[in-house]
Amino acid sequence: MPNQPIRISPLRALAEIGAVYFVSFGLGVISAVGLLTDPALGSDQQIHSWIEAGSEMMQYIMQACTVVFGVAYFSLRRGLTLSSIFGRFNKPKPPALYAPYGSYPGVPNAGAAYPGAAYPSGQYSADQYPVPQYQYPYPTQTQLYAPPYSAPAPPGYQGYTPYPQMAYAPTRPAERGRSWQFARAFFLSMAGVLGFLLAVVIYVNVTGKSTGAPDQGHSLWMVPVGIVVALSAGFGEEVLITGMVVTALEQAGFGKRAWVIYLVAIALRIPFHLYYGWASLAVICFTVVNIWVYRRWRLLWPIVLAHAVYDALEFAGSLQPALAGLGLLALGLATFVMVIVIACIELSDRSARRRFNQWRTAVGV
Repeated sequence: MPNQPIRISPLRALAEIGAVYFVSFGLGVISAVGLLTDPALGSDQQIHSWIEAGSEMMQYIMQACTVVFGVAYFSLRRGLTLSSIFGRFNKPKPPALYAPYGSYPGVPNAGAAYPGAAYPSGQYSADQYPVPQYQYPYPTQTQLYAPPYSAPAPPGYQGYTPYPQMAYAPTRPAERGRSWQFARAFFLSMAGVLGFLLAVVIYVNVTGKSTGAPDQGHSLWMVPVGIVVALSAGFGEEVLITGMVVTALEQAGFGKRAWVIYLVAIALRIPFHLYYGWASLAVICFTVVNIWVYRRWRLLWPIVLAHAVYDALEFAGSLQPALAGLGLLALGLATFVMVIVIACIELSDRSARRRFNQWRTAVGV
């Protein structure tokens, strides 16, 4: 069992990140600089046989393995496991319901739900949600809810407002299921990746220059190469530049100075994308999005898969440009719709939590 996470110095955090980065991506940075200065070098990387395909796949597999071993080693020394860096889904819990009706003196059917309430009597035990004691006077209607969340107090109930006439008992939204937790992280990360692609397309069309990305040919060997390279590249990059950078710098005390985390991640991501020319600055887009998503929900797998999906479509474009273009368009439309849906649901849940907390404050729960 690893020790508890420990506080480390900024110098140690940067040294650990730099060591893994140099060993894993040092060759990639040199290759990117070479392609930037002489794009013709990319024509030497075409794949025509199983030997060339195997060499390409092994290079990326070894790179990903180096990242995993390096990140795991330094993380264990800091009291973290690799699984804790990848995070886990939150288990959905039932919504928190407070029903302080049972202790109101003089209220009929104390402890039972009022007519029209959304939750029947006995659904929640007193052990789970203890009933606090209240004294007169009760909070007024305006202290608890503003329209349309309440109705005017009916005659004869002024002393017990707002409970007898409430249409429902206020609840705090529960954490949504695993599918939702994965989808929101995946599609938000994918939005950042597609933002990078859009910036590259704009750069190419405005400047009339092509990127220095290597041309690996159109052989069918590109199918297994594309799959392996996409998974390995997405895995290696995100484990180091998202997972390790965030956890190490947070342990170094930069949790409340997030701009340092973003700056370090951007500085590490740009060098091995330099073959895009000035368009390499577009990696800032999905780097910032990935760091935000990871710090917000602590899930790394959706970010890794979003990166891998994009890389796989990029490889597919060298074999079937039209089909890959349609796939990319469909993914872009799905991402656009899902980002809107995610924003609406998250804002709705946040609003419900705020109303619930206001209710708790008003009644002293």
